[in-house]
Amino acid sequence: MAPPCLAVTAEKVSKYETLKLLEKCRRERDEAIQREGALRDKLRHHESRSRSTEALKQKLKALAAENKEMRRQVKALRAEIGLETSPKFNGKTTKDVVSDLRDKERECSLLVEQTGRLSAAVDQLTSELASTVTAKTLLEEQVQALQQSLKDMTTNQRRLLKLWEDKKAQREQKEQLSLPAIPQRPGQRAVAHRAAQTEMSINPAQKLPANPRGQKARGLEDAWTGATAASTEKRRH
Repeated sequence: MAPPCLAVTAEKVSKYETLKLLEKCRRERDEAIQREGALRDKLRHHESRSRSTEALKQKLKALAAENKEMRRQVKALRAEIGLETSPKFNGKTTKDVVSDLRDKERECSLLVEQTGRLSAAVDQLTSELASTVTAKTLLEEQVQALQQSLKDMTTNQRRLLKLWEDKKAQREQKEQLSLPAIPQRPGQRAVAHRAAQTEMSINPAQKLPANPRGQKARGLEDAWTGATAASTEKRRH
């Protein structure tokens, strides 16, 4: 359709109307250019969206094919590891199986941590046990040394006692031999005989000395001499 400015003849329009029509045509031209630019932008946007949509369609198609292939592989793997026939996993989806496996993985991590703590505790107890065994060994050695010392002391005490008893018996025998013979009356023979029997029946260790103080001093002196001699003999051996 021709614009209005072309239908008006040059003779009938004035200069002012000509300028007015020219301005109007310019505005219509600018508006048309703007609409053309907007339409071109919209067309490019639609073309870009169409290309994006086509790319998404191709990507979705590829993902669908990949998902189908993965489903087939998962099904084969489930049948291979026995999940389809296992009553524990019967009816569970792959998502459920993966969730169970993740729970098991968390449990395994906790068990590994507990095992580490228990190993540290076992190492500490082993160290304490080794220290205790060492202390026990030292105490046993000390006890054995004390027992041996006590045994030696007991042996020395018995030796000293035996020496003291031997010295005492020898001294009593010498005193009896050195005493003068006392004449006895006829009536005193039976009493003396009974006294001799009584003296013979008493143990030498249970007899009372004639002079307790002097005999005790002599006994201690003899015992000390015997102990010194025994100690000297032991050193020589």
